[in-house]
Amino acid sequence: MAPSNPSDNDQRTLQYLTLLGRHERRLRGYILALVPNWADADDIAQEVRIRLWEQFDEYDPAKDFGAWARTIAYYQVLTHREKQSRRQSKISRRCVELVAEEAAAISAELDAAEQALKDCFEKLPQVKRDLLLRYYSGRWTTREIAAESGRSFDATRQAILRTRSTLRDCVEDALHREASR
Repeated sequence: MAPSNPSDNDQRTLQYLTLLGRHERRLRGYILALVPNWADADDIAQEVRIRLWEQFDEYDPAKDFGAWARTIAYYQVLTHREKQSRRQSKISRRCVELVAEEAAAISAELDAAEQALKDCFEKLPQVKRDLLLRYYSGRWTTREIAAESGRSFDATRQAILRTRSTLRDCVEDALHREASR
């Protein structure tokens, strides 16, 4: 069903751009796994973005955008390979299928790890979240964080290391629980 007024079009465009922005880097990696030539991958990525936009009305928001986008990318890769078949591709279609399956599985694992990281980060006390946010923002050195918090450099460094370790353990536990299901 097509949007009926300009504000619906704006919302639709914003939704598309938000989802594409969230998934574009992994989608590009997926395409590069299937087509290792950078120039070809750039062309295919552009075709995929256009195709995603053209078919966005068909996208079901209840489903995984990344999986939907990878499916479209997969078919764009196959189309590209058919066009290039005159150049006698040395990679079989089955090989492309196997790489696509593996890349999709890796992408799903990355999605699960990203969600686990977000969940575990939210479980940290606010003070520890702030500490990690300052440290990983790249705008603060450990010495500056220590001075701002009134702690020694060593105590601040240890707090960062312990918090990072706690976060890593939480993520690993969450991923292990997810894998056990």
